[in-house]
Amino acid sequence: MTSPFSFGGAVIWLGALATLALYSVLYRENPIYRFAEHIFLGLATAMGLYMTWKTVLYPTWYKELVAGHWAWILTLVAGGMYYTIYSKRLVWMSRLVMMTMMGLSAGLGFRGFFGTYMKQIGASFKPLVVMQHTAAGGVDVGGSVFASFTNILFLATMVCVMTYFFFSFEQKNRPIRRTASAGRWLMMIAFGAMFGSTVMARLSLFIGRLTFLFQDWIHLIRS
Repeated sequence: MTSPFSFGGAVIWLGALATLALYSVLYRENPIYRFAEHIFLGLATAMGLYMTWKTVLYPTWYKELVAGHWAWILTLVAGGMYYTIYSKRLVWMSRLVMMTMMGLSAGLGFRGFFGTYMKQIGASFKPLVVMQHTAAGGVDVGGSVFASFTNILFLATMVCVMTYFFFSFEQKNRPIRRTASAGRWLMMIAFGAMFGSTVMARLSLFIGRLTFLFQDWIHLIRS
C-alpha cells in the first residue's frame, strides 16, 4: 500500500478515499457520500470561477480595459443588470439584457444549425455506384462493391426514417407503412448503439477508478 507520508502518497490517499466515499452511495445514501459530494461541488464551482476569469474575463475583458479600450466597461454594466432581478423595482433592467442575449444566442444558434445541417443535407447525396481505382490504375472491385453497398444502405436507411416522420397523411398504404416500420427499427438500432457506447464509456471510467485503487493505492496489480 502506498505510504501517505509524502506529497505524492497523500494525493493518492485523498483520491482513493474520495473515490470510496463517492462509491459508498451504491450501498445507500449516507453522510460520508454527502460530505464528499459537497466537497466536489465546491471544488467544481471554485474551478469554474477561476477558469472563467482566466480564459474569458482576464484575456478578453480586463486586458482590453488596461490597454485603454474603455468601451468594454459597458459589458460590466450589462452584466450588473442581470442582478437587478433581485429588485422588484429594477427587475425590468434584467429583462432587457436577458432578451438581448437571448436574441443574440438565437441568431448564433440558427447560424450554427444552418452551417452544420446544410452540409449534412448536401453530403446525403451519394452516388449509388462507386468506382474505386487502385494505385496501378485498375479497378478495385472489392472496394467498389463495398462502397456502393454502403451508399445504397445509407439511402435506404434515410428514406425509411424520413417516411416514418412523414405525418402529413395517414399511412394506409402497406408499402409505406412497412417502410415506416423499417425506419423505426433502424432508429432503434441506432439508439441502441449510442446507448451501448455510453455504457462502455461509463464502464471505462469505472475501470479506470478500479485500476487506480488496485494499482496505485494498494498495489494488488503491477504497473
